[in-house]
Amino acid sequence: MEPIAICAECGGTLEKRTITHTQPWGDRLYRFEDVTALVCLQCGHIWLSAETTQAMDEIIRTQPPPRKYEQVPVFSLAAAIRE
Repeated sequence: MEPIAICAECGGTLEKRTITHTQPWGDRLYRFEDVTALVCLQCGHIWLSAETTQAMDEIIRTQPPPRKYEQVPVFSLAAAIRE
C-alpha cells in the first residue's frame, strides 16, 4: 500500500492520476496527454514530479514532431464583460 500524500496547499489527500497538462512557454502553449500527477482531492492542486517536468522541458526545447495539432480559440474576458 502506498503512503498517503498530503497536499502542501490545503492539507487534503493527494491521489495519483493520469491527466492532460497544459504548459505555457513564452507566448505558446504545449499540451501533454497521459501525464502522471498527484492531484489533491480537496482543492484540485496538481503536483508534477521533477522527472515529469524535466521531460516536458526537454520536449519543448527539442521540438520533436507532436502526435497532433489543435487550434484553440482565445477570448478577452475583459472585453466580453464590457460589451
